[in-house]
Amino acid sequence: MTTLREGADAGTVDLAGLFNYPSLGRLLEGGDPRALEEMRGRLTRTNQELERVVRQGTREDADRAALAARAVTLTLALLDTLDGMRREGAPR
Repeated sequence: MTTLREGADAGTVDLAGLFNYPSLGRLLEGGDPRALEEMRGRLTRTNQELERVVRQGTREDADRAALAARAVTLTLALLDTLDGMRREGAPR
């Protein structure tokens, strides 16, 4: 099932919904950190699999996996930064 964004981008495919990835806002909103921790876990496992391909795959696969692993690493760093900012701004 394809989901569509509403509003200004009506008619464009929402890839987050299509591939079952939550939006950053949904990951960071509210006080329940389970969704964010689950996403971190998924990304960490993906990164481990990519690193295995880098070590054991063909040169072509290893090159592609290295790029993908870098993207996953950057995504994990972004999630950590955003979560830290959210925590700093949270009422105490």
